[in-house]
Amino acid sequence: MTKPTQALCFDVFGTVTDWYGSILKEAQSLPQTRQLNIPWDAFVLKWRRDGYLASLKKIVAGEMDLLATAEINKRKLLELLQEYDIQGLSPGEIEHFNLSWNRLEAWEDVVAGLHQLKEDFLIMPFSNGDYRCLLDISKRNNLPWDGIISADFFKKVKPDPTIYKDAIDLLQMAPENVMMVACHAHDLNAAKKAGMKTAYVDRPLEFGGHDAEDAVKAAYDIEATDFVDLARQLKETKL
Repeated sequence: MTKPTQALCFDVFGTVTDWYGSILKEAQSLPQTRQLNIPWDAFVLKWRRDGYLASLKKIVAGEMDLLATAEINKRKLLELLQEYDIQGLSPGEIEHFNLSWNRLEAWEDVVAGLHQLKEDFLIMPFSNGDYRCLLDISKRNNLPWDGIISADFFKKVKPDPTIYKDAIDLLQMAPENVMMVACHAHDLNAAKKAGMKTAYVDRPLEFGGHDAEDAVKAAYDIEATDFVDLARQLKETKL
């Protein structure tokens, strides 16, 4: 008999938060660049894809040491400022812009959905974001987590196949007691291989409507349109 779900672990960047919309808004508000014709859409996508996501792949492959989220983002930001010839930002302003990733805004359904889910499950982020980044995002959006699991704890990043077992062991549960919630197939596919239950949440605007460049979707326990729909389905299915 399948063991009941006791805990829900959430991807944060894309699933819980609208990183594209949040970073684009902060970029467009930079006073020194308002008179410049900066293609912020491309800038933001490169910052995420060619910076953070590319670095995660290198870390998983053992080609790069694990670094704090802010450090990974800043390395790419400095490259992009040079590439787009953006000048006039002070070191403090660059640092503030870089930490916009700690100020991401949650999707509209998230807070209401999490409160509903919290009634029946332990809920927490399980993210590659470092602990401080996750704290800041949680505080800014009043997210009602029961705890936080950061890849920081294990000195590795998703989708390293061993990190899911680390999270399960941290919770002192069986894999079937834990459900991974994400809008990324690569994350859910790895969680499924580790024995976790899986819930896919559709976030078609995660990359601003651009292609997500994710892995091929598999069959998941639940496919939901948002967190409120996820809460409804979990009540109905009693997984």
